[in-house]
Amino acid sequence: MEINWLKEVKKRKNDLLRDLEGFLRIESVKDLEMSTSEHPMGKKIGEALTYILNLGESSGFTTKNLDGYVGYMEMGDSEDYIGVLAHVDVVPAPGEWTTPPFQPHYRNGRLYARGAIDDKGPGMAAFYALKILKELQLPLKRKIRLIYGTDEESGMRCVRHYLSKEPEPVLGFSPDAQFPIVYAEKGQINVKLAIKGTGEKGAVVLEKFSAGDRGNMVPGRAEAVIITKQPQDLIEQFQAYCDEENLVGEYRLSSDGKVILILHGKTVHGMEPQKGVNAGLECLQFLNRLDFRESDRSYISFASDCLYRDPFGEHLGIKYCEDVLGPLTVNAGIFKYDHIGGGSIQLNIRCPLNTEYLRTIEIIMEQAERYGFTIDETRQSSPHYVPTHHPLIKTLQSAYQTITGDEPTLLTTGGATYAKLLKNAVAYGAVFPGKEMSAHQIDEYIEIKDLLKATAIYAKALYELSQL
Repeated sequence: MEINWLKEVKKRKNDLLRDLEGFLRIESVKDLEMSTSEHPMGKKIGEALTYILNLGESSGFTTKNLDGYVGYMEMGDSEDYIGVLAHVDVVPAPGEWTTPPFQPHYRNGRLYARGAIDDKGPGMAAFYALKILKELQLPLKRKIRLIYGTDEESGMRCVRHYLSKEPEPVLGFSPDAQFPIVYAEKGQINVKLAIKGTGEKGAVVLEKFSAGDRGNMVPGRAEAVIITKQPQDLIEQFQAYCDEENLVGEYRLSSDGKVILILHGKTVHGMEPQKGVNAGLECLQFLNRLDFRESDRSYISFASDCLYRDPFGEHLGIKYCEDVLGPLTVNAGIFKYDHIGGGSIQLNIRCPLNTEYLRTIEIIMEQAERYGFTIDETRQSSPHYVPTHHPLIKTLQSAYQTITGDEPTLLTTGGATYAKLLKNAVAYGAVFPGKEMSAHQIDEYIEIKDLLKATAIYAKALYELSQL
């Protein structure tokens, strides 16, 4: 039977948007200070997981919550299953938004809110796709399971927990990237570099410095607290630097005469640091002009010499590129420093195929040691690749082309999705070709037309996959 998938989605448009609005209102940012055995990633993330599972239960799906780390809903009776992996957690929403980030707002055919495109909107699209299959009473040869994680943005412990308790899907996708299909993803090396404070004071002292709060985001704001005998000279130099570099800066004097400098950059996803403006590195580059001593000088010099405006790792000595996934990238995502206690810089490195992980870490260590840093911790994950001739790829290409009429070109990404934790899974939408990826940015949004179209694609794709 011929099904007009987009027509079926449009019948449910109002319900879809209503449910998505409720989902987006939950400020589901990871908060380990509020962690409990019931909600290991924090109360708000637990609330978001409960919200989507309750929608599934009220629609007649079988649901299960696995220790608060992950939940799923499913339809069908087979032992093996098709898996869709979305996430309910979102990154923080700093900066000046046009409208509050957790109060969904419609403007110009778009729905604005943190999580609209990453990943609550696509996760809700997958849910409505499964609802359509159920309500049309379509027969499934294979069970379909929608899996919602809680820790995608900072470690993916949720899906690792899931895989320790549940069998892996035979085929699957994650609606957490771009259309048509992302068949290869970069691996990652996350490195935390630490330096000890010396406590020695010179003419100028960097009492405190901070920028960024997530390794996978380009810092959009940096703040430096400086002790100097010539505060007005420092302020004038800072203003001149901001004018020279076309940057937005602020300053103020504390009650005890310290100069507080604030510099604003452009926050983007850490997978493409070259598209952002790293406020931390820009501010440290200014500080590099001043006469700091000891650990202050070492901290600043390392950032200036090895990281400043170098998203491809050339100054670190780890530059590398290959044909499938392109260049290695480096994002300095979190800066913390105080004059007495010392500090750290966290690097998020996205690695193409065949990256020499051990050698890359060794080179970083060699460079860092020259400035008095040590490697405090490292985490790494391998690249992900599904062959282009795989039945999963062909089926998803067919669904995309049927709904859109466009060529289903295969893509790669520097981002990391749940797909990389599975053998036979890829990232599949929901940003369409030529459209802006607003994930992790101020005024994140999803286009309503694209949300509906993605839901239709997911409905057809899930039905076709269930027949394999």
